[in-house]
Amino acid sequence: MAPLKLLGHAILLAPLYLLFLQSPSTTTAAPPPSWGSHRCITGERDALLSFKAGITDPGHYLSSWQGEDCCQWKGVRCSNRTSHVVELRLNSLHEVRTSIGFGGGELNSTLLTLPHLMHLDLRVNDFNGARIPEFIGGLKNLLYLYLYGANFSGLVPPNLGNLSKLIHLDLNSMSNYGSVYSTDLAWLSRLTKLQYVDISGVNLSTAVNWVHVVNKLSSLVTLYLRFCELQNVIPSPLNANLTLLEQLDLYGNKFSSSLGAKNLFWDLPNLRYFDMGVSGLQGSIPDEVGNMTSIIMLHLHDNKLTGTIPATFRNLCKLEELWLSTNNINGPVAVLFERLPARKNLQELLLYENNLTGSLPDQLGHLSNLTTLDISNNMLSGEIPTGISALTMLRELVLSFNNLEGTITESHFVNLTALNHLDLCDNSLTMVFQQGWVPPFKLDIVDLRSCMLGSDFPEWLRSQNSVYVLDISNTGITDSLPHWFWITFSKTQHLVLSNNQISGMLPPRMFRRMEAETMDFSNNILVGPMPELPRNLWSLDLSRNNLSGPLSSYLGAPLLTVLIIFENSLSGKIPNSFCRWKKLEFLDLSGNLLRGTLPNCGVQSNTGKLPDNNSSRVNQLKVLNLNGNNLFGEFPLFLQKCQNLLLLDLGHNQFYGNLPTWIGEKLPTLAFLSLRSNFFSGHIPPQIANLTELQYLDIACNNMSGSIPESFKKLRGMTLSPADNDSLSYYGSNSEGIDEIDFDVFPNTLPVITKGQQLEYLTGIMYMVNFDLSCNSLTGQVPAEISKLVALKSLNLSYNLLRGIIPDSIGGLHALESLDLSDNEFSGEIPASLSFLTSLSHLNLSYNNLTGKVPSGYQLQTLDDQPSIYIGNPGLCGPPLSKSCSETNASPADTMEHDNGSDGGFFLLSVSSGYVTGLWTIFCAILFKKEWRVVCFSFSDFLFDWIYVRIVMCWASLARKRRAVTLSGSI
Repeated sequence: MAPLKLLGHAILLAPLYLLFLQSPSTTTAAPPPSWGSHRCITGERDALLSFKAGITDPGHYLSSWQGEDCCQWKGVRCSNRTSHVVELRLNSLHEVRTSIGFGGGELNSTLLTLPHLMHLDLRVNDFNGARIPEFIGGLKNLLYLYLYGANFSGLVPPNLGNLSKLIHLDLNSMSNYGSVYSTDLAWLSRLTKLQYVDISGVNLSTAVNWVHVVNKLSSLVTLYLRFCELQNVIPSPLNANLTLLEQLDLYGNKFSSSLGAKNLFWDLPNLRYFDMGVSGLQGSIPDEVGNMTSIIMLHLHDNKLTGTIPATFRNLCKLEELWLSTNNINGPVAVLFERLPARKNLQELLLYENNLTGSLPDQLGHLSNLTTLDISNNMLSGEIPTGISALTMLRELVLSFNNLEGTITESHFVNLTALNHLDLCDNSLTMVFQQGWVPPFKLDIVDLRSCMLGSDFPEWLRSQNSVYVLDISNTGITDSLPHWFWITFSKTQHLVLSNNQISGMLPPRMFRRMEAETMDFSNNILVGPMPELPRNLWSLDLSRNNLSGPLSSYLGAPLLTVLIIFENSLSGKIPNSFCRWKKLEFLDLSGNLLRGTLPNCGVQSNTGKLPDNNSSRVNQLKVLNLNGNNLFGEFPLFLQKCQNLLLLDLGHNQFYGNLPTWIGEKLPTLAFLSLRSNFFSGHIPPQIANLTELQYLDIACNNMSGSIPESFKKLRGMTLSPADNDSLSYYGSNSEGIDEIDFDVFPNTLPVITKGQQLEYLTGIMYMVNFDLSCNSLTGQVPAEISKLVALKSLNLSYNLLRGIIPDSIGGLHALESLDLSDNEFSGEIPASLSFLTSLSHLNLSYNNLTGKVPSGYQLQTLDDQPSIYIGNPGLCGPPLSKSCSETNASPADTMEHDNGSDGGFFLLSVSSGYVTGLWTIFCAILFKKEWRVVCFSFSDFLFDWIYVRIVMCWASLARKRRAVTLSGSI
């Protein structure tokens, strides 16, 4: 029976086996089921060719659109059953081409002749700001629409609401943020089958009903509304229909409202990912947040939330990411930790930049799966508990910028084998480890700034050979750098060891082989010459050390962007290799012993002609500080090509000659110019007024002559407060490796002479508005137009030969804090308007020819050492001077008013009568007495001859002296 049964089975299976042999093998290459195996329909092929003709295609994306069968064209998919075109995938997300996607043109409405089109993907192309075509709303069978990053603009066509079958809509316009807008979202409410919506970057500022519209999309699973300018208070519908919604992203909007107790978000049972960061949220987090029991990711960072988290947070048992950073969350940090879910799912906890207080709790075992803990920039105090070692999965520990104290030992890190980012900077911590301790972790980022590591260089760092960033500045190290340092950290990209007392030399060979991009060894006691620099280096700070010797003719580092070596003892000339740093933006060599002339960088010194080859000059400079050296020569000609220059300080050197007129044309962005204490001469070029961004001008202590140019009233940088000056918001760079020039990196390189003393601005030098022409030989009057420089904080014109009256309009400089007009030849009365300078804290009007009564005013009475302000003006009187303003010194108007005019009038009448009578008596005697006439006119002739002879003799004597001086100089 068994053989018969097997035979019967074989007979039954034979037809199936033959059918299997005739079918295509599953191992052979078969087209995907959605690709058509038949020739496409002619009308649809013509429609696609019309579409191709309407757009520009610089990347030749559609080069395959040839031949009869459009179903084989790139990006086109046809139905295997009907051969109709069902998909157009023309996105350039995965293309590698010289240009990205289409380069413009017009989408042809012939696509409407593709009635079975279900999938249209035009992502990441460039339609050059064209409007989204309205005909897309006629593609009735469309299921998927992708227009992300296609550079459309204008109104979203409301007839997109006709795509009733649509389940996926992507209009993300972040690449041209704000160019696409929709006045309301009523059209969206008709797309009830939508499961995925992304309209991020579309301006919805007028869509006040957006919550009601979205609530009608009951099939919605994912909703992105990032940066949509949503502003209205979030209302709460009566019944939440978004029961399937899992992901809701409202990041970057402008709600300026609180998360109320009655809110749509609390009634979404399946919501897993919720992001409302940077959205203007205010107030406290309500208890109803505990209803979000499915939540995995909750981002509420960068808002204005207050209070602490509610106890209902314990209900969020699935929570893995909690971002509450950059808010006003306050209260004891231990309470916050206590209210976190008891389940061990939480992986990321970001609480930085809040107002949390108190000590970290001892027990953190319920957070054993935590990988990232950042509580920096709070007000934590006390010691770091050893219980932190229970966080065995921890990769990032950031507790910087708090008030933590105490000692850190190896017991804190015993179980932290996964740790790769350690940041404890700017606390009062001391790290003490047993000798020979080897950490159980391998760190990528180490920031221990201002922690006390001991006087010896930390031996435990020797094992950390994979560090990318190392900052151990201001850690009390008084040792020299060990040999292993240059080996262990040879591949470290960012090294900061500043503000210690590290001694020794920089080893030339090992230093050159470092792969660092940025290095900061400032404020140490390093000695020796400046070595050749690492090849990849773009930022180096060796300021305030004891480096000496000349600069090498070749320093390497072709990518160098920032070089700061001020306050060392470097000598010799600045080498010509300086001109080869094409990317150099920031150079500070101030406070050294450098001498000689500057390299000309290819500029012909005799003609000033610039080289044609850009490779021979540095033209990216933004900051050049050579203050306090022994450099000489005329104003550097190579600066003509430094048209991005923001700060130029040549002060305290021996430069000479006239200031070139091209300063105002060739340095359009210059904001800080200091030429103090040199030998520049001639007139101040009026063209300086063309430097509209200039806000700091110091030409003091030179040999300048002539008058103050009236054109200075056009100095826009001194008429706007720095906060309003657009140029100050820049101070940065688009160059590789440096995103922002930080003026804090050279806090003392621009000393300001103001308020009668030299002040060093530790921060905020960019907010100083200064005008200093003191210690020159300027003549003429102070232009009244100077009152237009209303942003001035310091005005110093002392030690010149200025004359005339002090302009009354100077009282309009309301921001003025320091005014020095001493040691000039000013005359007249002190303007009463000075009492209106409510910010004035320093005033010096001494040693002029001022007269009259010292004006009174509350601000003037608050100044220190008031008598010294007016000393050397014998014509001044009244408080605070000891000289009173008597009646004889008072003005005629004041005297007549005081005496009611009676005594003064009688006195003037008597004097006038006597003068007229005497004059007529002498005149009549000369007229009728010949002898008197002869004597009178003879005396006049004698007096004239005597004066003439004296003048000629003096002139001859001066000429002889001048010739003698000239002769001695030639010898």
